[in-house]
Amino acid sequence: MTSDPGAPALLRYFDVVLVIVAAPIMIAIGVSATGYAIGGGAWVALRAAGEVLERNAALHADPRTDVSVRLGYMLSRLFLLAIAVIIARTQAGRDAGLTALVVIAVAFTVQLAVSAITRPRRSK
Repeated sequence: MTSDPGAPALLRYFDVVLVIVAAPIMIAIGVSATGYAIGGGAWVALRAAGEVLERNAALHADPRTDVSVRLGYMLSRLFLLAIAVIIARTQAGRDAGLTALVVIAVAFTVQLAVSAITRPRRSK
């Protein structure tokens, strides 16, 4: 769900920082504010939920429970992010849906890259 806890907080949450810092710039250049709010809000909310699950020690005591919770979160996050894009598209139009989709895709790509960079390494 998240990268190495030893990594600096700014790096661990770079995707969230990027979504928040880029919002006024992207809205100023003309992207759909509604789409950005829906996509960015869904991303940040689900990222926060993932952190809460990650920090709950009781969920990590049993390996089966740990795997089940992680898998459930990942599938739920995918489903809820898709619903956010659909809501943006149906409620605010094509531009809002596309904006929400791009915000989510960029944030996911950044999170994936950061987690690959900061993942714990095995010692030989």
